[in-house]
Amino acid sequence: MSLIHSDKRSALFPLNSVLFPGCKLPLQVFEQRYLRLIKTCMRDNHGFVVILISVGKEVGDTPETYSIGTYVEIVDWEMLENGLLGITIEAKYRVRVSNPCAQDDGLMTGEIETLPMADEAEIDKDIQIADLVDTLKQLEQHPYIEQQAMQVDYSCAQDVCQKLSQLLPVDPLTKQSLLEINTTAEKIDRLRQLIQGIQY
Repeated sequence: MSLIHSDKRSALFPLNSVLFPGCKLPLQVFEQRYLRLIKTCMRDNHGFVVILISVGKEVGDTPETYSIGTYVEIVDWEMLENGLLGITIEAKYRVRVSNPCAQDDGLMTGEIETLPMADEAEIDKDIQIADLVDTLKQLEQHPYIEQQAMQVDYSCAQDVCQKLSQLLPVDPLTKQSLLEINTTAEKIDRLRQLIQGIQY
């Protein structure tokens, strides 16, 4: 089979959901192309890129995707009672994907460029995010979210923004727009706008 990972190219795992850096996601894997991907990743100790589908479905024919996703690593795996492989992935950083193509079995790969992390120094230290912290803590009390035991550094605006972006009950396209924001200060403003529009 063709190479699925190098310093400049990575396998893609298109999903109907967005994953933010520092956040985890459980997946059930059953398609042969993704079982091959997971086997190779675990053998060679590398990750892959999760990216939002723009046209198409998660299962079957190769979909079209957005260009910004996250590079993830496998942090846990198990055989589930239904016989499927269950993995937990954790997003490490954002990447830009270009020139995607499909291999013979449909597994997609693309050229990847690591996008810089937002710098905490960019943020005006006078900016208060207590309102975002309160919203995040409220969301964490939801039974399903509580089970995930998400770890949050409440003193880090960047981490609060990433975790809040993951948990906010908004559609995938909105989450994608949040993922594509390059500065934490801008993301803070956008999150406040979204929260104002949500009725709890």
